[in-house]
Order: sequence, then C-alpha cells, then structure tokens
Amino acid sequence: MDGIKVRDIAFSIVQVPDLELLEKFLFDFGMSRAALENDTLYMHGAGSQQYIHVAQKGERAFIGHAFYADSIKDLEKLSKLESFSDIEELSSPGGGNKVSGLDPDGIEVQVVYGIEEREVDIDLLTPNPSNLGGKGKENFKRINKTKRVGKPRSSVIKKLGHAGINVTDPKVSLTWYNQHLGFIPTDIVEVPNTDIYAAIFARCDLGDELTDHHTFLIQSNLGSEGKSGLNHISFEVVDIDDVFLGHEVLKEKGYRHEWGIGRHFLGSQIFDYWRSPYGHIYEHMTDSDVFDNKKEVEKTSIEIAAGMQWGPDITNTFGNKEGV
Repeated sequence: MDGIKVRDIAFSIVQVPDLELLEKFLFDFGMSRAALENDTLYMHGAGSQQYIHVAQKGERAFIGHAFYADSIKDLEKLSKLESFSDIEELSSPGGGNKVSGLDPDGIEVQVVYGIEEREVDIDLLTPNPSNLGGKGKENFKRINKTKRVGKPRSSVIKKLGHAGINVTDPKVSLTWYNQHLGFIPTDIVEVPNTDIYAAIFARCDLGDELTDHHTFLIQSNLGSEGKSGLNHISFEVVDIDDVFLGHEVLKEKGYRHEWGIGRHFLGSQIFDYWRSPYGHIYEHMTDSDVFDNKKEVEKTSIEIAAGMQWGPDITNTFGNKEGV
C-alpha cells in the first residue's frame, strides 16, 4: 500500500454564490460560524472539531471532502505520490497542515493533520437516558427524573458523520480510496444479474478500534445522469430526539425536505435528509452500526439496500444531478 489509513472525515467543501443565505440554512440545521475569512465560511457543530463544513463564495459547485491523517508523517508520505500536492499550511481556524489531490472523477480530496480541537460542553453532547420498560431496575436509566428535550430548537450536531459521492465507476473509486486513504468496504450494493456495483459503503480501517459502518459512500452516477459529484453530507446528532426536533425546525423554516424520517437497512442509522438552498443534500443521523476491521464485507441487492427498516420510501430525486 502506497498510501495511508485516514482516521475519519474532517469536513466537506462546497461553493455557493451567497454565503449569508447558506449560513442561515446551516445555522438552522445545527451549526455555528467558526470564521468568515477571504470569502470562505467555516461552520462548526457542538463537538470538538474546529469546523465540519467549509463554503467558498463563487458559482454553485461541490468541491470535495477532507479526511484526518494520523500524523504529519502520513502527510509527508502522501506528498511523495503523484496524486497529491506538497504539504501546505492551513490558514483556517485551528491551524494545521494539508495535502490535496483529485480522485478518479476529479473530486478534490484533502488530507489534514494538526488542526487544534475546540472546547466542548459535555452536557450538551450527552443524551438523556431512555427507559426501556418491563421488569427489572436495569431497564430504567432515568429514575425520579423527567425527560425534557426542549422545543423548538435546532439539532445538536456531534460531528461530521459521513459523506457520499456519485462516481463513474464505484469499483475504480474504491480501489483509489483504498490505495491512498485505506478505506475498506463494509457493504456492496449490487445490481441483480450484472457485475455492476450500484454503491459501496466504505469505512476507515482502524484495526481493533471501532469506526462507523461507513465514513464514505461511493455511489454510481447513473442516478445523476452521469454527472459525478456530491451525493450527500451526513451529520451525527446526539440522539433520536435531535433528529425529530431538527426536523420540526427545518419544516417550520420552510426548507425543502428530501427523505425521512426513517431507519436505514444498511448502517441502521435513523435518518432525515434536507436540501440546502442550493440543492445539496444534508442529513441528520444517529445510532449508526460500528465495526472494527475484522467485519467481513457483505453484498446486498439494490432493491433491498435502497429500502429502510421503517419510514417512507426513498424519493425518486435522492442522489439526482441537482445535488451533485
């Protein structure tokens, strides 16, 4: 392997004509401004990441994603490959360094290291415990206490959970992301009676350490009429209450709802998808499956994979060319 093994996704990068309009949506979605510098808007959640979303001013476009390296040596290793740039200093909040490259579809990939973390309010990130009922005190985690989640309010975002891209050939893209960033497949979505992969859910290879079911979704761009780019950006919220509370706020504000609320089949997350004012798809999610690197890859037919355990059917606009 010539590349490295990234630890997690760091931030996503879009470009829009009106940063103020996008900032309003992101604020209602659950983020706050970290900085606005040189026509670049940095937004953070309630977690320790300095920022989880970057927006540049310009013609509407999706730029790419950034991932965390384990060390400066990882950046040095990537910088020696043809696919990546020399190491550059970051001028964004928290400092640090990065290397940049392009994947097989021309989507920008940044790998960062050394960004300082921000202080967090642990209480804000701690979910209220749930009572499961039945007999036995062990089923009751909230005794002599009420559960008041507050309403209305935006979701409390813990971190950038995962992101998805639409690509020309998921097999080719997985090979590239595996060789350069160490991604390994968790679930492969097959088209029946063909050798075509409709999508690949890929996770970080952290050895015995647990990681989300997928940090990266690599999906065929057939659903976006051959146009590669963004599929969606997903943000992990504290619990199911945050999914529903955020849903009510965004509905009240008049934003365009895309799909949800439901529980996915692959990954098991409770999900809710919305469109930004520029058509990009943003997700609130919670309760993801987690694995170490011993979990073997599984293959699932697209008819099953596109479904959910409960919730509304997937929309016919999800992942279309409007959002790339």
